[in-house]
Amino acid sequence: MSSLQCRLHRRALTRALTLIALTLLCQTAAMAQDRLRITGTGSGTGGMQLLLEAFIQANPGVQGEVLPALGSAGGIRALIDGKIDVAVSNRPPNDKERALAPLQAITYARTPLVMAVHKNLGITALTSEQLAALYGEGAPTFANGQRARPVLRLSDATDTAIVKSISPAVAVAVDAASGRRGVLDGTTDSDTADLLERTPGAFGPSTLALIESERRPLVALTIDGVTPSLSSLANGAWKPHKPLIMVLPEKPGPRVQQFVVFVQSAQGRRIMAAAGHGQP
Repeated sequence: MSSLQCRLHRRALTRALTLIALTLLCQTAAMAQDRLRITGTGSGTGGMQLLLEAFIQANPGVQGEVLPALGSAGGIRALIDGKIDVAVSNRPPNDKERALAPLQAITYARTPLVMAVHKNLGITALTSEQLAALYGEGAPTFANGQRARPVLRLSDATDTAIVKSISPAVAVAVDAASGRRGVLDGTTDSDTADLLERTPGAFGPSTLALIESERRPLVALTIDGVTPSLSSLANGAWKPHKPLIMVLPEKPGPRVQQFVVFVQSAQGRRIMAAAGHGQP
């Protein structure tokens, strides 16, 4: 082979390799556009898993995953860092977060905040006075004799405030319990649910959306005769609740926009209603 032929061969090979590289880059970009990554509050990740599965089924070729829950702040931070496409949160982004990246927030549901226990405890209802007493010093017990172990949200002022809103007596009892050493502390919604599952006699806050979407072995307690359901939330009989918010880039990609439309569609609403998510 002459030197000219060698040069022409090298040029042809270079062009071929460049074309292959460009093709791979385009395929990678297309795959990235068709892959949705979601995480955030444990109150919302279970429902997002159900929604994403239905969305993928309706849109063959789309890939996605709901990552382990990081809490609202963790999800928003992951979105800002470009690690996920949708953050699910119980609050809108704060000023500090908005200063780091242009964001938008869409409230897509709300869910009852409930007081929950393991179903094996055999307790389904309490009065607010009984609930307050379970936070007391010493070794308070349930009616069946099981020692009560309160799970608090010491690092979550919002959840703590919602629990305290149940009654003035509960508010006083929660404040007193918060100052004791050795109380169980649920850092996130998922951590709290895990503590409620594995700690004998544990009781504490969760959400109907988390319990039902993840099929947790927990019971949402009736308080003062009111059952925490979507209907009682809608008619105002049950007041404690948490919003569920999708936090997105200010200019999301087309696949994210398509997913948002699906979440708000009639099919999305049916999926959510069957898993403890009420109308926003």
